[in-house]
Amino acid sequence: SKQGVRLTALMALAALGRGIRGVQERAGVRWLSSALDLREPKIGLIAGSIRSESFNERLATAAGKICEAKGATVSVIRLDGVHELPLYSQDIEAEGFPEAATKLKAAMEACDAWVVAGPEYNGFCTPLFVNSMAWASRGDTTGMYATFKAKVASIVATSPGGLGGMRAMGAYRELLQNLGVNVLPTGVAVGGAFKAFGDDGDLKDPKMLGMLDAAMTHLVDVARSEANRDVACDLLAKLKTTAASGEYGAVP
Repeated sequence: SKQGVRLTALMALAALGRGIRGVQERAGVRWLSSALDLREPKIGLIAGSIRSESFNERLATAAGKICEAKGATVSVIRLDGVHELPLYSQDIEAEGFPEAATKLKAAMEACDAWVVAGPEYNGFCTPLFVNSMAWASRGDTTGMYATFKAKVASIVATSPGGLGGMRAMGAYRELLQNLGVNVLPTGVAVGGAFKAFGDDGDLKDPKMLGMLDAAMTHLVDVARSEANRDVACDLLAKLKTTAASGEYGAVP
């Protein structure tokens, strides 16, 4: 019935907003995500440093563990191969798009969202990250900045100093926003990197761990909505065609 379609659509939209797993536990809607083919988001971890024992790589890994615990599929997007790329130049691009840049674009495009762990170089992004994003923003055949379209990101950082890389977080944010990424405001900067991590790789300070958990919860929730955008749009279209659509008090 139209009322049944309307109620199903409303419950599905609630699932997108609150998290699929949480809504599945509520009585009567355990079947919802499978019936509507909702999926959990894919999140890529990008560290702006490839130094051995990189603190920011450790922070990205810690963030990834939290995302996985919240249902996301997590992958690591390493910039190892990208560091061999020359500084971006249209002349070099005209000679042939580098394979390393093609692989980077493919890895980034396969994700709904990214955790960017950004080291601070003189209050700015690392040259490696800037050059990587320069190459990733090129070579599109389906529109400008296609690799970054509809993507969500959370910026995290750590450093041995007290500010934890905070001075550079604005630069990472501005660069990604210029490419069309929805950068969430819930970033985390972890100071004292030498003693910030436990043997299990997690942050030792409960307060900082709580902040990272909150930031990753936000990222997974927004990424989940983006991952199921087509489903949500279809459901909203169905809502508009049901009886008494838009009338006050008409929702059963």
